[in-house]
Amino acid sequence: MTIKLTDLSPHFVGAGGDGVTNSKTGKPVPERHGVGISFDCPCGKCGERPCIIFSNPLDGGEDYGAGNATWERWGETFENFTLMPSLQRSGGCRWHGHLTDGHFKEC
Repeated sequence: MTIKLTDLSPHFVGAGGDGVTNSKTGKPVPERHGVGISFDCPCGKCGERPCIIFSNPLDGGEDYGAGNATWERWGETFENFTLMPSLQRSGGCRWHGHLTDGHFKEC
């Protein structure tokens, strides 16, 4: 069974912007768009919203993951995103699956 990403209330994740400063340097952090996505968990039961950060953000900027896990993205819209590697929830429901061409498929 597959689930469309568009059916899981997806939202783009941004970063930085007005009032955001780097905690180490104190300098302003430029606003970023499309550094990742957030969506309702595909398990349909836990009610959580995973956040996936892209290694290749939509805005063309650098990887925003800062040493944390990131996913490579293909596609530009919720309807056609493909992410690699697979998604594995490390807590809660522990859902594991793939997002290919805008559709989740559980492993």
